[in-house]
Amino acid sequence: MFRYFTLFFVLLTMSTAGQNRLLLLQQAVDSAFLNNPDLNQARAVLTQKENEWRTLTGIEAPEFSYFEEGINKDVTKPFEERRWTVSQKVDFPLTTVYRLKAVKQEAKALSYRIQAMENEIRSRVKSKYIEVLYALHLQELGRQQKALADDLYKAAYTRFETGMGNGMDLMNAELQVAEAENVLSEAERLLHMARYSLFYLMGLEVSEISYAIQFADTLSSNSVEINQIQALEVLHEQPAYIAALYDYQAAENKLKEAKSNILPDISFNLYQQNYGDGYNFHGFEVGLSIPIWLPFEQKGKIKMAEARQTEIEWQQKSIELDMKQQIEHAWHNYQSSKQVIDRYNETMSEKSEKLQALSLKAYQLGEIDLLNLLNAQQTYLTNQKRYLTALRDYYLELALLEKYLNLKLVY
Repeated sequence: MFRYFTLFFVLLTMSTAGQNRLLLLQQAVDSAFLNNPDLNQARAVLTQKENEWRTLTGIEAPEFSYFEEGINKDVTKPFEERRWTVSQKVDFPLTTVYRLKAVKQEAKALSYRIQAMENEIRSRVKSKYIEVLYALHLQELGRQQKALADDLYKAAYTRFETGMGNGMDLMNAELQVAEAENVLSEAERLLHMARYSLFYLMGLEVSEISYAIQFADTLSSNSVEINQIQALEVLHEQPAYIAALYDYQAAENKLKEAKSNILPDISFNLYQQNYGDGYNFHGFEVGLSIPIWLPFEQKGKIKMAEARQTEIEWQQKSIELDMKQQIEHAWHNYQSSKQVIDRYNETMSEKSEKLQALSLKAYQLGEIDLLNLLNAQQTYLTNQKRYLTALRDYYLELALLEKYLNLKLVY
């Protein structure tokens, strides 16, 4: 599973400090599965839960004892009775059965919860990787905006020098250059935030983080050819929902365990007696622990178990509503983003770029004023940013749907 990750860090070790290091999407996911602190913590808790049954068998450690009675060293028979005893206490078997069933179901619930966590981490890593690529494209768009602002300034300055323009146009052009630099600074800030968020999810050490790490802008996607109803049909197949079902079953068994506490615990004693020469006997004793304080300890356990069962029922409802909302939002946002992308590719991209180029040429020739040129450039930049945002949202919603549909949609 982690072969890509291992290969990746072998390559990192072999690389020199000045070389770029390419981080692929799948490598980022594999690194998170191996090193994410929250995920590894949950796995350790699962190991504890899987071994907890050994401590809950209801069988206490046996007790060995030695007993002498009527000790008198001055007489021929120095004692009246001598006894070796082995004592063992156990819970009522039915109580133990319910307790062990509950622990087993809690372990299953935790394993499904870890599956849900892995799906969540996979989705989040892919989302952060997409955010990094989005920030890189914003930087490129910022550079384009800076280049357009520089061209605008040159054209305004030329017209000002030749007497065709005025100082206001030149000042406006200077402001456009400053604004383009602000856009570049903001894109750089977003890039740093996205990079470090991704590295945290991957569990990278500080020494492994470097500006030499590059990102592959070659994402592919599988289109989701299902309708909204089909998307909601997978709701009850989600690991988080199944985990809640096992939690509920565990709560049921804990309630049965609490009710079975009214049954007596059992103790066994096996002993060997010696009343003097020629008298060696074996004895056996069975005892029952009667829960006479039922209104206190036992009733309290029953009420707590019933309340826990009610808590799990509402937790199930909350999980169901939350997942339904996320699936519906992801589905509608995916559809909306796809429409924006298609519309941009079909008409808006070519026309806005052509309008911007023609407007700059017309301004240089004095055929239009600065306002029309700025409007053309703003239209071009707005369309470009809207397209990038829609492309980012498209991949983000696919990454979210991937978590629920159990399909590889972004790779």
